[in-house]
Amino acid sequence: MQCWLAALALSGCTIHPAYVRPPVAMPASWQGAQALGNTQPAWPARDWWQSFGDATLNELEQTALASNHDLQAAMIRVAEAGATARIAGANLYPTVDGRLRGQRGKRTRKTSTERANDAELIAAFDPDLWGELHGLKRAAQAQALAASEASSETALAVAANVASSYFQLAAFDERTALVRQTIETAQRIDALIETRYRAGAVSDLDRAQSKTSLANIQAGLPALEQGREETLHALAILVARRPADLAVQPPPLTRISLPATLPVGLPSELLQRRPDIRQAEANLIAANADIGVARAKLFPSIVLTRDAGYVSDQLSNLIRNSNSILSLGVTLLAPIFHGGALRANVDRSTARYNELLQEYHQTILGALRDMEDALVALQKLSVQEDLLDEAERQARRAFELAEIRYRSGAIDAFTMLTAQNTWLNTQNSVLQTRFARMNALVSLYRALGGGVQG
Repeated sequence: MQCWLAALALSGCTIHPAYVRPPVAMPASWQGAQALGNTQPAWPARDWWQSFGDATLNELEQTALASNHDLQAAMIRVAEAGATARIAGANLYPTVDGRLRGQRGKRTRKTSTERANDAELIAAFDPDLWGELHGLKRAAQAQALAASEASSETALAVAANVASSYFQLAAFDERTALVRQTIETAQRIDALIETRYRAGAVSDLDRAQSKTSLANIQAGLPALEQGREETLHALAILVARRPADLAVQPPPLTRISLPATLPVGLPSELLQRRPDIRQAEANLIAANADIGVARAKLFPSIVLTRDAGYVSDQLSNLIRNSNSILSLGVTLLAPIFHGGALRANVDRSTARYNELLQEYHQTILGALRDMEDALVALQKLSVQEDLLDEAERQARRAFELAEIRYRSGAIDAFTMLTAQNTWLNTQNSVLQTRFARMNALVSLYRALGGGVQG
């Protein structure tokens, strides 16, 4: 029996597979960085939002990271997972329990009363020959690490959403101001056409087209105001405020500074930067430990026990005048027949590991895609914004010329109103592209893992 146990003990090291980080082929550089040009192989600062140079945004970010309820819940889950890991580690130590019991009763057909009192310490220890308890501890520690990385991912998402919502508010404000200015211009044009119509200089068609154009421009204003309020409400939730309690007035997007150079880091270091990748690997480590735990259940378990105590017929004399009790025990529990459940548990744990391995690789590919998407968006949106700026200048010139020619009677009202709407649409496109460019920059910081330190 002892030889058999010794042989199994020597094989214990093969029960638990050693974790090795799966090999991943990472690119040497970012393809999009070459086209963008103004990049450097550095990482963002922890407070990356400071690069926009806006004090209101900085304050909102600090409030959100301190108060956001989703983030607070994620941090509580970290504490829960840490407590679970400590519980798993406590199982490696002996357990000691105390018991004090007293009884009183009468003998059958006798009037005498008997008392029985005992005090006992019960100790038990599992020597963990096959490393099952150590495996459970490693798995729990890895799950605690995964919870911590999930909390970091939540913090990154909150910070990115605050910045994106803030920039969207600025875009809504600028677009709303643009529509109001255009409404004033359209009302001036409509008044001109109305005057000329009453004088018989233009037809009823010109008058109807003018009023149609004015109403269409005015109809865009409520949608913009609704979008602004909904964005403000979303921002309020991010900073743990009631939707109606937050008032924010961001500056125009053109007054929010952009970094001269963009930090893009090195692809090879992204595995240590992104909290979602680190979380995926922590889950993989836990699943690897679970395989060893499942294998250990195939072998006999041994529990050492020791009972020590006192027995007395009077509680007051339990320690002074009593009979002592001391016993040692060894319990051996060997699995014989479980209908294949133990082996199936090993197969299930192995399959779970392989599943998480695929999720790990998928997470990495998603991270690479996020980076390349953000870089190509920044490059293409910059070009698009420059072209739209030129288009806006030309559309404004076209409208100014159209109004002059209309006043001189060289063109009809429809041509002038078309030029006006083209200018409005082009200005809107400029603002939307500028917001998309700033949002792409936020996406870049998030793709890099933000300011989360590895």
